[in-house]
Amino acid sequence: MIGNALARLLLWARYRSRSLATNVRQFESAVAAIEELVAATPDPVLRGRRPVPALPGVTPIMRGWSAFMTINHCNDVHESLLGLLPQLDAGRDIDIGDIGRFDHPAECGPEVMPRFRDLAARIAGLPQTLSFTGGGTFVHPIFGRLDSRGGYALVAMHLQLHVPQICQSIELNGKS
Repeated sequence: MIGNALARLLLWARYRSRSLATNVRQFESAVAAIEELVAATPDPVLRGRRPVPALPGVTPIMRGWSAFMTINHCNDVHESLLGLLPQLDAGRDIDIGDIGRFDHPAECGPEVMPRFRDLAARIAGLPQTLSFTGGGTFVHPIFGRLDSRGGYALVAMHLQLHVPQICQSIELNGKS
């Protein structure tokens, strides 16, 4: 697992320092990659739970998730951020609680995909509805204090971190 200081630097350098339009493209690129992977892979492989090797941003518990479980985890994070970002943009400081609540997705299958698509479309559309200039913040235990703009950069980074995990899961579970 990467250290907090390095994680904060990566968030800033790769995502936060970029424009909102770039973050939207980064997010949409990850969405498209996941859609392509799911479309090209049989359900039993997407449900497989052979552990993936260590990857940046993937905790030991996440290594044993199926591709569908990883997508379900992303859905839960996206839904949470969709509720959080407007509050931050309105100037409210928020306590996000224990992020460990996102580490226990249920066994699932292709039913996660409609929710994935809906949440992804809503996240991609946030720059048309939010100013990302509000003074509200939250403290992420790894990435530190973030405002709505930092939270939006985080959602792009988070999804891109899970694409290699899904790829590895498909590769490992597709082998006989």
